[in-house]
Amino acid sequence: MARDRPSPYVKGRRFFTVARGPRMPHAHPSGFHRNVERFRKHPLLIMNDDYRTVAGIANAKHSVKKSRFFGEATAVDSTAAVKAFLGEVRERYRKASHYCYAYSIGSGAEKRDYATDAGEPRHSAGTPILAAIHANQLSNTLCVVTRYYGGINLGVGGLIRAYGRCARECLQNATIETRIAYQELQFKVSYAHIGTVVNRCKRVGGEVLKIDYTPEPLFTLRIPRSAVGTLQSQLQSIANRVQ
Repeated sequence: MARDRPSPYVKGRRFFTVARGPRMPHAHPSGFHRNVERFRKHPLLIMNDDYRTVAGIANAKHSVKKSRFFGEATAVDSTAAVKAFLGEVRERYRKASHYCYAYSIGSGAEKRDYATDAGEPRHSAGTPILAAIHANQLSNTLCVVTRYYGGINLGVGGLIRAYGRCARECLQNATIETRIAYQELQFKVSYAHIGTVVNRCKRVGGEVLKIDYTPEPLFTLRIPRSAVGTLQSQLQSIANRVQ
């Protein structure tokens, strides 16, 4: 199968993953007031639990010199979710030449960025896709650009422009929503401390998902990730963490 080769006149661009701190969502009056109100209700809730990602699946398509590019973006929270969505893309676009993609998952010290050129020249596909994700300040987001080779080589510069444009248009077409990063915890407590656990959970902006009363109360809680350490320290004298 024919494929593009790196041009000796185009220097390869080395990509570095830079750890970045969490970014605030784009300023918007109604969204700002909602976040402020939520913070007032739960003063221990740290604002960096908020992140921007894609709602549903966003699409875009682009053609260059008979090569066809199809972009799809969606929200993911694990590499397992990435693998599952890639399987769906390969099923939708059978016999494609390349399935190039990039994703950004997590934030802060746990942030993980990944990009692959999937057989295209180095840094000609995955890197511009990841750059589009960063430019839109998205997290927990996967963008896949599928290419059907049209018989004409585009060169490294042409590929960078084509993959980058398709990814940018895909994310421009997306509905962006702000979500909160949570973590599920389980605690065992005595019956005398049930009310304390419920109140402490609510104070940090968490939610009681389930209580199993046999043989002793077992709480399953959903807590904003930034508040996990705070809650554990508050409950360590009255509860035993299961997971």
